[in-house]
Amino acid sequence: DDSATSHFDSFKKLLLEMLEHSKPAIVIIAAEITAKLLLAGSFHDPHLLACLFVIYFDTSLIETEEDDDNDENAVTEVGNPVRLRQLLTIFFPTYSMSSLEANDTMMASVAPTISIVNRKLDGKNSPKAMSQWPIAKMIEYICCTVDLADKKKVEGDDNETNGISSEQPMETHENEPAENDNTASDDKTTSIEASSTLLASIDIAEFLMDDSQNAPPLFVRALAKILSSASIDVDNEDLSLLSRLKSHVAEAEYSINDRPALAALEKVSCLLEAVEDECEGESDDERDDESDEEEDEICDDILVDAMKRASLKVGPEVEKENVRLSAGSMCSTATKQSEGGTRRSTRRARLADINN
Repeated sequence: DDSATSHFDSFKKLLLEMLEHSKPAIVIIAAEITAKLLLAGSFHDPHLLACLFVIYFDTSLIETEEDDDNDENAVTEVGNPVRLRQLLTIFFPTYSMSSLEANDTMMASVAPTISIVNRKLDGKNSPKAMSQWPIAKMIEYICCTVDLADKKKVEGDDNETNGISSEQPMETHENEPAENDNTASDDKTTSIEASSTLLASIDIAEFLMDDSQNAPPLFVRALAKILSSASIDVDNEDLSLLSRLKSHVAEAEYSINDRPALAALEKVSCLLEAVEDECEGESDDERDDESDEEEDEICDDILVDAMKRASLKVGPEVEKENVRLSAGSMCSTATKQSEGGTRRSTRRARLADINN
């Protein structure tokens, strides 16, 4: 098994080298091989998928297509850019709908796609270089493909559910309506599926946070513009992911010097201001609940100790009176003594801790 895995990894490494080769013919052949292997389910690799996106949107290959359009017979040959473009046009949505793992791999390809485009730009800060790999269109295409696959999956699940329900007798539904409703409501409250827009925004913000200094200013500006135009539903998204996005955006603002990019990131920060308040409110409530429980436990322990000491020193009648008299005073004293230490030791959860 180990030897087979090593050979498989070596083969994927060879594919990656061929996909980034300087000769277009080798790149086109490698891209067709990779697409067929991915669709067959031989492996799921976001880096290989990212290479296919970069090839698909590379305008230099589109220019090669126009030169080959005159030869109709050449279109059907392996290695022809027109053939590859037609194949990839069908491949991306088909692959994304093939399985949940494939759709997750599609979503995970955003980050390596950004890195590959940045590496291919090689510091070129010109509109011509940026137009060769339109990063905004690439990310938008990935998100739309992922959303389409999710929509088809939901429609398929609904059709299966309706088909099963129609075959079952009506008595089954009448006998157990409440249980089904409760199960459905529990599923809705326990699981929140992150949108493709939010996940892509996190990948973009993470790149700007870590690698903005090594990227051309126009590329940084384009990514920041994508973030500012992203439609993120703050009220219905997962709070931990929103907090992660806010943390990345805040750190990216410190590492970017381009003013238009900073202005775009400022819009995102304004959108996510409510996220911090909401998270802080939750942490405050949890902190107060924990401190109240600790105070109650301290009061109970002190009362038990007081009752034991009173039973050893005095009679039953005086013991009862001492317990009632000391309960309020001892509890309040212990609360005051422990209140400072408890609240000082309970710190507010930071965004960095949430990310880890």
